[in-house]
Amino acid sequence: MNAHPPQWTAGLHHDGSALYVSKPLPALGDTVQIRLRVPANAPIVRIVLRSAPDGEQHLEPMREERRDAACAWWVADLPVTMPTLTYRFFIVSAEEGWWLNAQGVSRADSPDSGDFKLIADFEAPDWLEDAVFYQIFPDRFYNGDPTNDVPEGAWERSGFRTQRRAWGLPPLAWKEGGSLDFYGGDLQGIAHKLDYLTDLGVTGIFLNPIFTAHTNHRYDIVDYQQVDPHVGGDEGLAALRAALDEEGMRLILDVTPNHCGHHNRWFLAAQADPAAPTAEYFTFHHHPDDYETWLGHRSLVKLNYASQRLRDAMYRAPDSVMRYWLRPPYRIDGWRLDVANMTARQGVVQMAHEVWREMRRAVKDDQPQAYLFGENFFDGTPHLQGDELDAVMNYQGFSIPVWRWLRDPAAPIFHPLDHPQPLPAEAVAEQWTRFRAAVPYAITQQQFNQLCSHDTPRILMLIGGRKPLLKLATALLMTFPGVPCIYYGDEIGMEGARDPDNRRCMRWDEDTWDHDLHEHHKRLIRLRREAPALRHGGFQMIAAEGGLLAYQREAAEQRLLVIGWRGPEMRPAAPLPVAHAGLADGARLREVFSGQTFVVQGGAVALPALMVGAALILEAQG
Repeated sequence: MNAHPPQWTAGLHHDGSALYVSKPLPALGDTVQIRLRVPANAPIVRIVLRSAPDGEQHLEPMREERRDAACAWWVADLPVTMPTLTYRFFIVSAEEGWWLNAQGVSRADSPDSGDFKLIADFEAPDWLEDAVFYQIFPDRFYNGDPTNDVPEGAWERSGFRTQRRAWGLPPLAWKEGGSLDFYGGDLQGIAHKLDYLTDLGVTGIFLNPIFTAHTNHRYDIVDYQQVDPHVGGDEGLAALRAALDEEGMRLILDVTPNHCGHHNRWFLAAQADPAAPTAEYFTFHHHPDDYETWLGHRSLVKLNYASQRLRDAMYRAPDSVMRYWLRPPYRIDGWRLDVANMTARQGVVQMAHEVWREMRRAVKDDQPQAYLFGENFFDGTPHLQGDELDAVMNYQGFSIPVWRWLRDPAAPIFHPLDHPQPLPAEAVAEQWTRFRAAVPYAITQQQFNQLCSHDTPRILMLIGGRKPLLKLATALLMTFPGVPCIYYGDEIGMEGARDPDNRRCMRWDEDTWDHDLHEHHKRLIRLRREAPALRHGGFQMIAAEGGLLAYQREAAEQRLLVIGWRGPEMRPAAPLPVAHAGLADGARLREVFSGQTFVVQGGAVALPALMVGAALILEAQG
């Protein structure tokens, strides 16, 4: 008996896109058609669609619907009888039977958790299909109104006093400045630079916190319902919203539902009076100075979601934090939820699922098209099943494996679980698959993908300053399923190590820009916004071999092959097998930027020699 899948099984493919699921966002009570693509020459006797309505196994015979020179399409009906449906395929050949689920092909049966997932009555923000975000750390982007700058020595915190820094000077390490070094960036500055962002091609901005706080990062929020006057105040946010409307751009704000600053008005009231209404928002071990914090930082006070009053204040009440900013004149388009992995979790009290479900209902009742995504460097998939968060910052499911694949062995190690040697492409593909398989495909298409952020070293630092590899990484970002976001300045070649060095001032002197890199970003952003296969298509891994990654994005209107070569040396000209992608001999492909054409022969595409960092995007013709 064959222990390893035969070659033809590599051509078995299904995902949750419209080519394979007739209605990717069904309503409860609908019946959808589930399709499976198989190689035309596969020795298949029969195929069964296996589901589990109400926990009982159901086997639905599939029928061949159509075929062409490359593949055959099999179809079966699946009634949508539950909020979440799981299903997989059993493919029977003349010799043996194989299971196909979201994790791949196997002889062995597996838990339903690895199955394909379909969610009913899920309202996805439809505008995300076209979205390309740009993340801005407000104090470091542009100073549009120097009159609102934080004055020198305005306040003290942990033995440090506020400092005004000249634009472009390096950020001070915490032991030198205590996060009280300010450069004057503000909302007026962002509004002033919207022409730059529209020229780049982004469709929305994600801002790190702008609420009143005492540090430059503003994660120590003092007042959740006031925009810090030093970044432009409430009026500055309303004006930015109006300016963004003129450009057709979206706006995401950052909030800390896990903790607040120790000067927050709720906490000061609780410290002053243990009977204060807000005292139950926090966990006091011994009142007033022994309290639960975020990771031992006394300036960041942990919020206690056992308090129903806190839930009302944060998201349930009509005037709550999460709902207030959704309304005119601010009308934000969603929230990034800081430290989502730890929110509503505190020892024996584990309320995260309950809180995220409540928060989703409250926010979506006011704004069904709002986008809710959380910070999670680990496994956010339990909260991505359609009834809690729309997405997480997809570190494990995209960014971290890309960093490790592209890393420079000589570059510093920034994580205790990292290794100097680059990750092979096989492991990248495996990690991508594991995290993609754990969520419905509708959620995969909403995941928030970045190459770096304010919490990580910049991508150029992570890959040893090698700009060809940054170009490759950007091609992956713009062609991978999900919502891409650029961290400000990456597009012009900004560098930076750990926080706060990764939060340098944006360079506005164009003589300091890498213009080739800037144009590369513009081309890829344009492609991401225009290509149907990238906007709503499926995903299939085609090759993962050491320094080579290749995958297919496929929609009814378009088929794209994305091929990336990491190196370490030039890859000699060699064929890339593509028959398992459903491409027949004679199929013509055209590279979208260079115009170079290719023809499938013998089930493969003859690739030219690839320089380190090469990225080809081939579009099927006809």
